[in-house]
Amino acid sequence: METGDPGPPGGAPDAEGTPPGETSEPGAERPKPWVGGPPPGWNPPPPQPGAWPPPPPPPGATPYPGWNPNPQPPVHLAGGGIPWAPPPPPGGPPGWYSGPPGAAPGWYPGPPGPSGPAGVGAFRPRGVGELLDGAFTLYRRNFLLLVAIAAMVQVPFALLQLLLFEVSGVGDRVGSIRDLISSGAAQGGLTPDQSSQLATDLGTAVAFYGLVFVLQYLVVYPLSLAATTSAVSARYLDQPASVGSSYRAALSRWRSIIALVLTLLLVVAGGVAVSGLLALLTGSVALFDVGVVAALVAYVVLLVRTAVGPQSIVLERLGGVAGIRRSWQLTTGSAWRTFGIVLLLGVIQLVAANVIVLPLDAAIARSDPATQLLVSQVGSAVTAVFVAPITLVTLTLLYYDLRIRREGFDIEMLAASL
Repeated sequence: METGDPGPPGGAPDAEGTPPGETSEPGAERPKPWVGGPPPGWNPPPPQPGAWPPPPPPPGATPYPGWNPNPQPPVHLAGGGIPWAPPPPPGGPPGWYSGPPGAAPGWYPGPPGPSGPAGVGAFRPRGVGELLDGAFTLYRRNFLLLVAIAAMVQVPFALLQLLLFEVSGVGDRVGSIRDLISSGAAQGGLTPDQSSQLATDLGTAVAFYGLVFVLQYLVVYPLSLAATTSAVSARYLDQPASVGSSYRAALSRWRSIIALVLTLLLVVAGGVAVSGLLALLTGSVALFDVGVVAALVAYVVLLVRTAVGPQSIVLERLGGVAGIRRSWQLTTGSAWRTFGIVLLLGVIQLVAANVIVLPLDAAIARSDPATQLLVSQVGSAVTAVFVAPITLVTLTLLYYDLRIRREGFDIEMLAASL
C-alpha cells in the first residue's frame, strides 16, 4: 500500500523548490528564481491616468518573488532611469514586482548607475538650479572633450595674437599713446611731431585690435560655439561625440552662426549710428544719449530672445535668420526666465574669469604696458578654454529645456525609445 505525502502546508514550495500548483514530475521544466542582474519582474501595460491600481498578476503567476513566466524588458529611455509609470502608493497590489529587492512593487527605476541621459538627469523641465547643476555635471564628466574642443581654436588664436603683438609692437605703441596724451595735457597741446606719432600709434593699435575682433567673433567664437553645442547635444542624448565630429558639424553651420552674430552687432551699431546722425542734425547731445540707451536695450532684448539661436542653427540645421526666428519662438513666454539665466551665466563667467585674471594682473601691476597686455591676452585665452564652455553647455541644456516645456520633447524621446 502506497503512502502519499500531503506536501508542504499552506501552499508553500516543497523542499525541492516546486511552486504550489505545479507538479514535480521528472523532467518537468520549472521556472528559475531571479539570482542577479536586472530582475525580469512582471510588467503589465502602463496604467492609464486614474486607473489605479493596475491589474494584479494572474493566479499562480508569482509563486515566489521575481518569477515571471513571460519576461518583458522594462520600458525606459535609452540612458536609463526614466520609468513609464510613477511608483505605486504604499500598499499596492502584492506580487506586482519588477524592480530589485526593496523597490516598490511595479516600480522599475532603470539599471544601476547614473540616471537619465549622460548621467545628468531625466528628460523633464528643470528649474534654474537644476539646469545649472546638470550643466556643471555634464561639463565635469566630459571635461577633456569640452576643453579639447575649445583649445582646438583658442590656442592657435592665442598664438596668432602673440605673434601679431610682437610684430606690430602694439604694446610699446599703447605706452607711447599714454605718454603723448599726458605730455599734451601738461604742455597745453601736442607738437606736430607728437601729433604725427600719436596718429601712427593709434592707427597701429586700432588695426591690431580690429583684426583680433574680426577673428574672434567671425571665426573663433562661431566655430567654438557650434562645435561645443554639437558635442554637448550628443552627450545629453547619450550619443558618442568627439572633437572631429563636433568640428565637422560646426563647419557645416559656421556661416549661419556668423549671420546671427552680425545681425546682433548691426542692431547696436545701426542704433548708435542713427542716434549720432540725429544728434548731429538737431545739435542735441541728449538725443544721442537716448539713442545709445535705446540701442543697448534693443541689444539686450535680442540677446535674450536669441539666446538659443546658435543651438537651433546647429541642431536643427537652420539658417541665420531662421535660427533667430526659432529662438524667438522657443523663448516666448520664458523671456524673463531666460534673461535671468543669461544674466546669471554672465556673472558666473565674470567671477570665474576674474579669479584667473586678477592674480596675474596683481603680479604684473608694476610691469610695462607691453607685458601687461601680453599677460592679459594669456589670461583671456585660459578663460576661453576652461570657463567659456560652461556657458555654452548651459545654453544647450536650456534649448532642450525650452523644447520640453513648449513642444513635449521628452514625450517625443520616450516614444522614439519604445
